[in-house]
Amino acid sequence: MRKTNALYALVIAGLFALMAGCASTPNIADAKPATIFPKPIEKVQKAAIDALTVTGCDIKKQEPAYVEGYRPHKIGLLVGSGGETIGVWLTALSSTKTEVKVETAKSFAGRVGQKDWDEEIIAEMTKSLGK
Repeated sequence: MRKTNALYALVIAGLFALMAGCASTPNIADAKPATIFPKPIEKVQKAAIDALTVTGCDIKKQEPAYVEGYRPHKIGLLVGSGGETIGVWLTALSSTKTEVKVETAKSFAGRVGQKDWDEEIIAEMTKSLGK
């Protein structure tokens, strides 16, 4: 009986390690249609960072035209929730107009407990910047 319990514990630990290590990378080709903000790219980038932070992300990349956040795993009812990686691409259309594309990448192992955060990120940015 002890060997069986130890085997189950090892399998469960392995699954949690797999879920933690399987973060996907956002891809701009998978992003929803762009949103245009009538603001300079610097202000829109700050709003993107703020939006990712408000939705529970840790900022992993911060470049002039790209911001990436990662929502840490949390233990849910069935599968660990969280684990999404969210990419925000910024393109300056003019000195006062910026195009934004957002895409939530989900890990293979945690899809059941994961969520698409694209609309929430845009909503937070809109609240911060106005439209």
